[in-house]
Amino acid sequence: MYLEKLEIQGFKSFAKPAAFIFNRELTTIVGPNGSGKSNIADAIRWVLGEQSTKTLRGKKSEDVIFSGSDKKGKLGFAQVDLYLNNKSGLVDIEYEQIIITRRINRQGEGEYLINNNKVRLLDVQMLLAKANFGQKTYSVIGQGMITTILVSSAAERKEFFDEATGVKQFQIKKQQSENKLIHAKENIEQTRSVLNELTPRLRGLTRQVNKLEKREKISKELKELQSKYYGHLVNNLETKLGDNREINNKLEKEVSDLNQKLINLQTILEKEENHSSRQDSFQEINNKLKTEQDKLNYLLKEKTVLDGQIELNLLAAGKTEAVWNKNRKEFLEKELAKETVGRDHNNREAEKTNKELRVLREKQNTIKEGFQKIEKDLVDNKNKETITASLFSDFDILYNKQKELEVEINNIDKTDNFTNIKNIANKLFEEIKSIWQKIKKIKSQSKSNIQKDFNQVLKDKENILIEINKAENKIAIINNNLKQINININKNKEELIKIENKTDFDKINNKDDLIKKLKQLDENILEQNIIVKRKEEEIADFNKEEESKKQSLVKSQKEFRQFQAEFNIKNNKLNEIKIILARLETKYEDLNKEMRDDASNIKLNKDIKEINLEETKEKILNLKKQLNIIGGIDEEVIKEYKEVKERHNFLDKQINDLEKAIKQLEKIIKDLEETISTQFDKAFKGINKLFNKYFQKLFKGGQAELILDIKEAQSEEDNKAKKQYGIEIKALPPGKKLANVNMLSGGEKALTSIALISAIIANNPSPFVVLDEVDAALDEANSIRFAEILAELSDKTQFVAITHNRATMQESKIIYGITMGDDGVSSLLSMNFDEADKIAS
Repeated sequence: MYLEKLEIQGFKSFAKPAAFIFNRELTTIVGPNGSGKSNIADAIRWVLGEQSTKTLRGKKSEDVIFSGSDKKGKLGFAQVDLYLNNKSGLVDIEYEQIIITRRINRQGEGEYLINNNKVRLLDVQMLLAKANFGQKTYSVIGQGMITTILVSSAAERKEFFDEATGVKQFQIKKQQSENKLIHAKENIEQTRSVLNELTPRLRGLTRQVNKLEKREKISKELKELQSKYYGHLVNNLETKLGDNREINNKLEKEVSDLNQKLINLQTILEKEENHSSRQDSFQEINNKLKTEQDKLNYLLKEKTVLDGQIELNLLAAGKTEAVWNKNRKEFLEKELAKETVGRDHNNREAEKTNKELRVLREKQNTIKEGFQKIEKDLVDNKNKETITASLFSDFDILYNKQKELEVEINNIDKTDNFTNIKNIANKLFEEIKSIWQKIKKIKSQSKSNIQKDFNQVLKDKENILIEINKAENKIAIINNNLKQINININKNKEELIKIENKTDFDKINNKDDLIKKLKQLDENILEQNIIVKRKEEEIADFNKEEESKKQSLVKSQKEFRQFQAEFNIKNNKLNEIKIILARLETKYEDLNKEMRDDASNIKLNKDIKEINLEETKEKILNLKKQLNIIGGIDEEVIKEYKEVKERHNFLDKQINDLEKAIKQLEKIIKDLEETISTQFDKAFKGINKLFNKYFQKLFKGGQAELILDIKEAQSEEDNKAKKQYGIEIKALPPGKKLANVNMLSGGEKALTSIALISAIIANNPSPFVVLDEVDAALDEANSIRFAEILAELSDKTQFVAITHNRATMQESKIIYGITMGDDGVSSLLSMNFDEADKIAS
């Protein structure tokens, strides 16, 4: 490492920016007295951290700023930049060039920078210490320092030698560690004081928190027991309530259905029991029949009279056969009238029965759809055993036979099909019954609702077959009656035609008005017979309907009694269930109230199947007693406990950390002291040896020695004995015997100081050394010897000499000249002899 460049601006007499470029060889700065040469040494000393304004030849910090002159005004700031080449890596920093900058303004605000980054003075001092030079020692040696070394006290020399031996950086670290140690001890005492105040409070809070923790533990156990206890009770009650509500809902539906059936039956009964309205209807039909019979009797009476008159006339005319034929004709006409009425009645009955058969056919289709649905349900029921193939085959046969039945029913108007229909129906019923028996034998039968539907289908099928049989029997009877009536009608018609062909009734007294009147009367009687017959049929139908209604009424009354009894039973059960539900709900409400008062905000455990309720209740009461004994504790205690505990732990940890830090600092201080002692002893011996060497070279003989003086002194801080170090200088020029260096002449003191400085530089070379007119007191011969020593030491360090000495200037490679004009500003001139030699050659 060496000094590459120095830039000065606004510092003392250097009002204008000035730059000094250096190399590793000797550089001299020359100029007349008062030109500002020494300001360069002050600038270097200042940028390296010098704090003493006296050393800088000022009274206050802003005195280093150009103060102005008659021709130039004062400046507002001063700045010095020191460029160090660090390619050798002497200082462990990532930069190859280190720029140390110090700046100050008129307000007294100053700053330090290293490579344009703001730093502390301590950072600059540490960097310089690591590079083995500083602002107070031999790195910048002024005129007064030459003799100051000799006249200083032994303790002051020790400080000088601390930097000279290279232990300054360790001393700085030691001082920092000692300061940290003092602060750590102060902090640990303060912390212990606070901790001692907190400890009693923490103990009291801990007791309360322990009670609270015990309370929480008991509360947790209590909640668990209450969760099981009340969960079991609630679960049992809810189960009972659910079961009874389900029964209640079922009974309510059943009672409601029975009540509706009773209402419907009541309506039917009231309608059926309305005798007055039916009696009026019957009386009205009967009166109409009587009226029509009276009309018929009147016509018959009138006809009898006419018949008698006509027969008398025929007998009187001798036409006896004609009278018989006439009577026979009248008889046949009456029979035809009766048969015609009977035929009309049977036709109406046949039409009515056919209508009933159509209804039965629709029901039969519904039954068929029911079979198809059951078949689908059986197939879809995959989680049951599959119905065997034979069973499906049976159903297929059943379906085909049912289709045959449907065809036969469609041909029901043919009476000869009745027997076939009956046989097919009977076979169909037997096969259905057989299939049902097979289905019952299947172990894994389909669901109960399928079986229920199938039973209902069978029941409906049986009923429809009975209804079909009744309708078929009725149709058969009607068809037989119609057949017989048609035979009689045809027979009577044939006989009537024969009689009419045999006897010409129109020729029998054709002009007789009685015959015409009789013919008209016969027609009227025939019509009246039909009317009377119809009225009689109406009465018969009415009576039949009344009988059916009577039977229906009896059946409805029986059903009403049955439903009424069932309703009473169900209703009584419903009332019992409602009473049970009311008790359970009351108990449930009481239990909820108990839980709200005793176990609020508890999650119930309803999975407990078995529990000793009495034992659990006893445990709950016991835990409550324990909680009452503990009593209530303010929740703020926990908060305060946590805060105090956290604070206590923090302080305790801080004390532990401080104790560790104190031990570490004490170890660091001890290690540093050992390092300082070792390095100082080693360097001191080397300097002592070299001091004698350069002393003899400058004095052409003689003897010089450095003596380390160690004394025990009582420390006021810790009342312990501490070592105090001092350095004594012994110098004996040739041919002289002196008691101490103060007896040396001025020249001898200068030479002795130069010998000492040379020894220090040779033993622990600084990156550069600034000599400010150190050779001013030397004569010509000594100046030459001094120049020779500088030349010898130039291999170890870089020298910058501010001098008037010719011998020193002759050894230099670069010369800077400093002049000052009447404006009071220093100006810079330079000369590089190497470049001059090149130009000259």
